[in-house]
Amino acid sequence: MNASPLHLVSAHPGLASGVSLFVKRDDLLHPEVQGNKWRKLAPLLATVRETHPGGIITFGGPFSNHLHAVAAAGRLFHIPTFGIVRGEHADRNNPTLRSAAQNGMMLFPVSKHEYDTCKDRGDELIGREFPRYYILPEGGATAAAVDSCAAITWEILTQLRQEAHPAPPARPLFICTPAGTGCTAAGIVAGLDVPHAHLLVFPVVNRGFDAHTILRLLASTRLRSAVEGPPLEQRFSIIYDYECGGFAKFRQPVLDFAHAFQEQTGILLDPIYTTKMMLGIFDMLARGNFPPNSTVVALHTGGLQGWEGVKKG
Repeated sequence: MNASPLHLVSAHPGLASGVSLFVKRDDLLHPEVQGNKWRKLAPLLATVRETHPGGIITFGGPFSNHLHAVAAAGRLFHIPTFGIVRGEHADRNNPTLRSAAQNGMMLFPVSKHEYDTCKDRGDELIGREFPRYYILPEGGATAAAVDSCAAITWEILTQLRQEAHPAPPARPLFICTPAGTGCTAAGIVAGLDVPHAHLLVFPVVNRGFDAHTILRLLASTRLRSAVEGPPLEQRFSIIYDYECGGFAKFRQPVLDFAHAFQEQTGILLDPIYTTKMMLGIFDMLARGNFPPNSTVVALHTGGLQGWEGVKKG
């Protein structure tokens, strides 16, 4: 997998303090399976095709980037896909589910109770009855995905050096990522084995998301016992102040910020994850929450298909 580019943001509220702001453009990794979804799925697809001829069974809400990405990957790699959708009355004609179906995914809307039961006990309830199918957790949160996302940190450190931009310990480094399941954040934490570097995690839903969410994912990764440097729990902080109403809540100030940021930088952020994170980063820069002369790198995790839901709404 080629490294995604690093984009310098030339105008932001932290310039007077000497803060440098970059966007890590994972939205450019793949034309259809964007951002962190491609990082999570890429290590699995070839193996799944060989070992689980029935295909992939996975889980997501009616506007899930994950379902959208898995369906596209299934079409591209000739793997049958099946999506268990949260909400028995989910609108199959919304842009996300319609696209998933067009890419060949069979959709099975179920009640929230049934969804939670299947999601939490998928291998036990589904895997035993359908051993030819690969049960992919919600959001693609597997140990292989965590390992794959560790490359984000290594790419950033290498790219900063290539741009002759001082990396830790010369300047404090803050990597910022939005979070749903916490899988991408866990990978970044695993790779963040340098001093004076820290991850800021911006969850899209605060309820039920805490440090243990990330540490549980790290417990299963092969990188867990190999990493050096600061203890894992000291490498990240969770920023709870920019949920902006929660998942799939499209508030006008958030949308206005996304449009202004695109006009300024040429970068389109997604409306559910990265816009809220970047809004938070700009607010924190304006408040002086980052040390002077620090470097901030915001991860663009893709998910641009979410704008179709905004248009429909």
